Amino acid sequence: MTRLLALTRAGLRSNFGLSVLRHRLFVVKKDRWLAVLIGAAALGVLPSVYGLILLVQNIYLALKPLGQEHALLTLGVLGGQLFILLFGLYYVISAFYFSRDLEFLIPLPLKPWEVMASKFAVILVNEYLTVMIIVLPVLVGYGVIAKSPFAYWVNGVLVYLFLPVIPLALVSLLVVALMRVVNIGRKKDALILIGSVLLIAVSMGLQYVMGRSSRGEVSGQAMTKFFTSPDSLLNIVGSRFPPSIWASKAIAGGFSASGLLNLALFAGTSLLLFAAILVLAEKLFYRGLVGLSEVSGRRRTLSKAQMSQRVSSGRHAVRAVFAREWRIMNRTPIFLLNGILVVLVVPVVFVLMAKAGSGRGDAGSLLKLMTSANPLFTILAAAAFMVVCGSLNGTSSSTFSREGTQFWISRVIPVSAREQVAAKFLHSYLVSVLGTATASAIAVWLLRLGIMPLLAAAGLSLVAGLFLTSLGMMIDLARPLLDWTNPQKAIKQNLNVLLATFADVGVLTALFFVVRFMVGAKVAAGVVLVLLYLGLAAASAAAYAALVRFAERRYREIEV
Repeated sequence: MTRLLALTRAGLRSNFGLSVLRHRLFVVKKDRWLAVLIGAAALGVLPSVYGLILLVQNIYLALKPLGQEHALLTLGVLGGQLFILLFGLYYVISAFYFSRDLEFLIPLPLKPWEVMASKFAVILVNEYLTVMIIVLPVLVGYGVIAKSPFAYWVNGVLVYLFLPVIPLALVSLLVVALMRVVNIGRKKDALILIGSVLLIAVSMGLQYVMGRSSRGEVSGQAMTKFFTSPDSLLNIVGSRFPPSIWASKAIAGGFSASGLLNLALFAGTSLLLFAAILVLAEKLFYRGLVGLSEVSGRRRTLSKAQMSQRVSSGRHAVRAVFAREWRIMNRTPIFLLNGILVVLVVPVVFVLMAKAGSGRGDAGSLLKLMTSANPLFTILAAAAFMVVCGSLNGTSSSTFSREGTQFWISRVIPVSAREQVAAKFLHSYLVSVLGTATASAIAVWLLRLGIMPLLAAAGLSLVAGLFLTSLGMMIDLARPLLDWTNPQKAIKQNLNVLLATFADVGVLTALFFVVRFMVGAKVAAGVVLVLLYLGLAAASAAAYAALVRFAERRYREIEV
């Protein structure tokens, strides 16, 4: 147990860079501006947090007269668990099989279950921070509004501590089994990527099938039972993932027999699945690691013409750097999964959530009804959805960090910083365009957007993407994370990605208040759109120019 605690502590310190951060802040006395920057970025999202709190309050007040307010807890818990279930896959694969510290840990006198348990603990801590924005506003908001007793808060803390365990354990079991199968041959990265996509497709397919299977005609007896049982809506919402029902009943039930029973069921299942991970680790973990670092020894003789083409392809500098950036993204499964695949998965997840329900009462029909009231609102809502799907994925804000220790190549190649930034910008913006295109298809399907509203929304998203891409790249360029031991750390555990997300949310919030002011001032819808286009275009041009100037200076200063 002492070895496990020491290993977990070392993993946490490495994951969050606590030693390095303490040294830079208090010994070298550098990067103190980060504390101010993080505080300013956090203040930028306060309006969004306030809006989320209002949403929780409104949902509670709407459900309270029906006696179904407990369903609000299920919404928060289920949202957090599904988020971990869908996106925790990337993190688990990276931490278990692509972390650079594995080559140091395996030769040590450590058992496989100790190594996996320590890495699972590190992932668990990260997921507490990840789902905080989803789950805590619901738990705290519900408790304050309902004036819940002390037992509510005790059970709420315990449920939150166990919350990520079940989805992470399920993902871990699948990943360990997958890696034992796909870790063969010379195309391991491709097999891992294909297997990961299949796991995501299967998990989302199961969610959809479970949701469809729960639909049907509502009888009078079912309606009577719905209004007489306080947990009717809770059971309906959580039917796709039963642990969310146990968690919700445990929180709402407090120290009652029902609350303690559901808490024991929730905690017991979590511990049982965690034990299953440790058992499987002893049998399969190290076997899945064998061969991951192998390099093929097959060589072929290049002709003089082929050698010349390898040394100098004759391509334009921007195209050559773009191709290099594309290869860095595509040849690292973790980068590809967390970057490009996210812009494809998020819209699909939105569809699954929107189609929850039955018949005309599903969320998709409700959303279509809400957006049909005002054409301007329809365009702006669709544009916001496209921006979220296209630009809030961490690709631009990890542009330079993804190079890692290979950034020295960017410094020595005979290509100016201006041209390199242009190539990197095109790559990041292409991912944003892909997300906008996917979200546009979803918007047409769910909202039945006409061609003109669709073009207006997509245009706004693309112009906003120009600004947000430049902003994200500047944030990453200011302090690139180049010394990482795990590819996942460069994109998911990168503070720059968090700062960029705060900045993006702040920009979108500011735009919301600007539009709200113009609508309140009775400005015509067409004028509102034109002013948004012009404002975003001007801001994008200024941001890109600032990025280029900043890069010309920072490329000379960054040390690898």
